[in-house]
Amino acid sequence: MTDSQNVPTAAAGAATTTGSTPQPLVMQIVVRRDLLDAEGWGVGPLMAQVAHATAAVLHETASLPDTQAYLADLKNMRKAVLQTADQASIERLSALLASGTPPIAHHLWVEQPENVPTCLALAPNRRTAGIKKALDKTGCRLWKG
Repeated sequence: MTDSQNVPTAAAGAATTTGSTPQPLVMQIVVRRDLLDAEGWGVGPLMAQVAHATAAVLHETASLPDTQAYLADLKNMRKAVLQTADQASIERLSALLASGTPPIAHHLWVEQPENVPTCLALAPNRRTAGIKKALDKTGCRLWKG
């Protein structure tokens, strides 16, 4: 259950291209690493948080062309699971994505009844510069097992 979302009415940012071939669609999923390392959450509960956030962002952005194209090609779905340090960094990431011009579609999952932000999923996108900048600014990096 969540009360935190950011869904623009149009796809965020122009497609990044290499020559004439557009970048493939991808979803970035950002998980708080401290929940596993310091808070004692298990891997299973963290996977549930990922499922919640991705289902929420796909539902909220179902009318966007990039989400429709992503869902139409189930065999070629791409996802990148990233980690961020703590609650402050995931909240900062959400704020940066929301303040972009245009805002970048994402969903920050806030687990209830604890009211704890756990995971953030970006809508399917083509790795725009704005997304890369927000991820870099908040210290996101690939999830390490």
